[in-house]
Amino acid sequence: MFEKPRDSRQRYTKQCLFDSFLYALETKPVSAITVSEISADAGVSRKTFYKYYSDQFALLLAMQDDLFIGFEEELESLPRDIFAIVPALIRFSDRHRVLLKAVYENRGEGNFIDRVVDYLYAEYHEVWEQQNPELSKKAVEFLFFYVVSGLVGIIGHWLFNEPEMSVDEVIEQAGFLLHLTTPQIA
Repeated sequence: MFEKPRDSRQRYTKQCLFDSFLYALETKPVSAITVSEISADAGVSRKTFYKYYSDQFALLLAMQDDLFIGFEEELESLPRDIFAIVPALIRFSDRHRVLLKAVYENRGEGNFIDRVVDYLYAEYHEVWEQQNPELSKKAVEFLFFYVVSGLVGIIGHWLFNEPEMSVDEVIEQAGFLLHLTTPQIA
């Protein structure tokens, strides 16, 4: 737990709930984990659980908030350099793999973005393999998800933070970055 409640009893209780939930997440999706199960494993009553969280999804959200605090702390000491940040992010993700898998899995069933990414992969991964014969299939797969995730991020950034940009400006930016990072894909 990165965010430490001031009260030691509260800190202990929340840590027990976090640990219990993480243990359950190792073998089950969030939707299959019950409040009773989390509470019993944590050694607290359901009433105590509900004092802090409305359900297991609220607990997952609180854990994500806490995880973000840890992520920020991790990056504080690093230079503002993508080549330093990327390895740190991957290492951080590895240390919090169980929680991050739950986060990825709970974006919402039928999530539009996930469906678009799945569609693009099914339709285009073979073309990417053909355009990059020097790369292994695994490397092409990583390249695909790297690029598509970046494009999803660009679109989100545009819609929420740069709505005054025209479609052509966004296309130009995305094209520039795509050619910069993946020169084989034209």
